[in-house]
Amino acid sequence: MERLILSYIAFLLSVWLADSSFYEALAISVSVYTCFLFVERIGQRIAILEWIGFIAALEILAVPTVTYWVFPASMPMDSITYFSYALPACMAFLAGLYGFTSHPQTNSHREYIQRAVAYLRHRKGTSFVLFIIGVAGFLMKLGLSTVPSFASTLPMYCLLVGVLYAYYSGNAFRTLLIGLVFTLLLVNTVRTGMFGELFFWLLLLLLFRTVSVANPLTIRAKAILLSLAFAFLLVIQSIKAEYRYKTWGHFRNERAADAGLMGELLLDRLTYPEKLLNSRHFFASFGRFNQGIMIGSAMAKVPTHEAYANGEVLLALVYPMIPRLLWPDKPQTGGYENIRRFTTLPQFENTSINLSPVGEGYVNFGYGGILFSCFYGLLLRGSFQSVFGLADRIPSLILWLPMLYIGCLTMETDLLSTWGSLVNSALFMASLFWSMKRLGIEF
Repeated sequence: MERLILSYIAFLLSVWLADSSFYEALAISVSVYTCFLFVERIGQRIAILEWIGFIAALEILAVPTVTYWVFPASMPMDSITYFSYALPACMAFLAGLYGFTSHPQTNSHREYIQRAVAYLRHRKGTSFVLFIIGVAGFLMKLGLSTVPSFASTLPMYCLLVGVLYAYYSGNAFRTLLIGLVFTLLLVNTVRTGMFGELFFWLLLLLLFRTVSVANPLTIRAKAILLSLAFAFLLVIQSIKAEYRYKTWGHFRNERAADAGLMGELLLDRLTYPEKLLNSRHFFASFGRFNQGIMIGSAMAKVPTHEAYANGEVLLALVYPMIPRLLWPDKPQTGGYENIRRFTTLPQFENTSINLSPVGEGYVNFGYGGILFSCFYGLLLRGSFQSVFGLADRIPSLILWLPMLYIGCLTMETDLLSTWGSLVNSALFMASLFWSMKRLGIEF
């Protein structure tokens, strides 16, 4: 009830103070609701779905709304036209993601973690096995940039799952293992320039940790955590563009590592904090979360200058099932093709932005994309619930949720990327559990 009251207050303030249209005020109201839902659920449950809903509302509704208030010329179309699709589509996605009922699960997430702790009590060595697999994947990714993710990225993610195993199993060497893993994670960030992966892994580990604490987090503690996360994001956004500009080329495989440059940029921002705390940087960081530019540009181009894709996006549900070994020309993940085809925005092969599944819904089905957005939310929710269903038999499975959902935590993606991440991770996990069991190792 408190969330609804705060959302209603946000609606009234938007109309009164910003002279908003009904669509804009409702967009702010929905965004406020998802924000407080996420904050409330931190520590109560593994709030992965709540984070996804919050970031979706932020990128598709809240940031575009504020942009329409202060700099409307930067948006590719007028507010009414944009929100006539984006608002109901985002709300449909949230309905699918959060579910249409509020019936509680049989066991709370805290109970699931406690069962995982009991399950791992006599399996302390599994964290070492995961660490070895993770290092092997890291070295494969480091030495062979073209190696399939099934043999590089996914094994490397075992490093982060291993952190959870080491922590919850009470491994005597867990501090050493966790330190080594974070060192490798920083090395990977320097090498790839993908700062979001670092942030999201830390976020996922934090969401697990907050559920495990004996006493529920206070509002003050949650506010401190969110403030630190915001400060971390400001630093990332401040150095990311400059670092990528100096280390990335035009094509996907043209990425270099420069630890010295990374250190210089970090030291520069800490020495001169005014480079972080200024209106220009705030606006640039704010704009980076504006998914409305991509969706609006697609709405402006389709179907006037580019025909609807008529359901091509649904093929993304099949692509992950086919190994690249059998289909060398299988479509790549990434936003280059979508941005090139469906928008008038500048693009290059090394781009890290994308239409979002909500935008894909429009370019494929027009306003029928509202139903597609709901389907996408149901897909993420159903996959999440399936893990807990299987965890009734294998309690440690919930510790693999970060691997499953690392590719689904933002709207700067597409169905091929998110569904591919879920399917490939699930297949990798199944093959790993099966093969290790043959060797007498149970995860």
